[in-house]
Amino acid sequence: MTRSTLQREIEIGRHYSPQVAWPTLLLLVGVYLGLGTVVYLALADYIPLWLGAVLNGVILYGTYTVVHEGVHENIVRRKSRFRWVNLSAAFFASLPLCLLIYPHRASHSLHHRKCNTEDDPDIYARGSFGIVTFWRIPLAILQQLNPLAQVKQCRESGLSRWQQVFSYATYLLLAGLLSVFVAAGYAFELMVLWFIPFFIGYGLMLVLFTWVPHHPHTLTGRYHDTRCSLWPGGNLLTQGQNYHLIHHMLPRVPWYNYERVFREIRPWLEQNHALIDGFWPRAAAKAAAHTRG
Repeated sequence: MTRSTLQREIEIGRHYSPQVAWPTLLLLVGVYLGLGTVVYLALADYIPLWLGAVLNGVILYGTYTVVHEGVHENIVRRKSRFRWVNLSAAFFASLPLCLLIYPHRASHSLHHRKCNTEDDPDIYARGSFGIVTFWRIPLAILQQLNPLAQVKQCRESGLSRWQQVFSYATYLLLAGLLSVFVAAGYAFELMVLWFIPFFIGYGLMLVLFTWVPHHPHTLTGRYHDTRCSLWPGGNLLTQGQNYHLIHHMLPRVPWYNYERVFREIRPWLEQNHALIDGFWPRAAAKAAAHTRG
């Protein structure tokens, strides 16, 4: 990679980074409208609970995209006086996922700086598909509901005192809301319409956001710590994360423009032996050999 190539990549990234990422804001509105509509229809017996669970699973699967974009300040450009919209949108999108936005932002920032190293917060996803998908990711999700784990993360994330207090208050708010639903006699409905969809939808998102793009979690470098996976419908079904390499290279580009950037810089990616494969990630040995060119 030459300096001129890097500069051209950055320029292309800027070209595809709008002042306001309206699709992301529309996605946030759609999340709450969708969840509210599904819950109403299910509780009013217009649709069966199992259908409500399926629909909410789809909605919660796509919710993290808003969190991710807000954390990276990709919704409104940093120099705008409306910069506050980024973290606000991320916060509201994080609530149905039981994510505490400040420690998550710190963790995700560290992931980008230390990707695939032992200091990477997502290194728990290093391993085989089965072990990560059916053991480590479920455990990671359950830890989000563990107050002791959340307190520990807040203290170890380098947050300011105000950010820690805000995070604790958010957790108490979420716990309080869940307790109210249970006390009101909606424990079963809460389980079917939120917890199961959340656990499955969010878990699937983590597989496609964490394991697939970074596997085997041993490679580092601008063109090698993540991959592009080309398969029919992948861009739609993963909300652009099949082009996760583009995000790590140019984190200011919004999710819906990854594919466009990929098409423009693909020759440079291939020249630098970037990881470009199909639906299933290459095995570690093949990926390492590909990286060495």
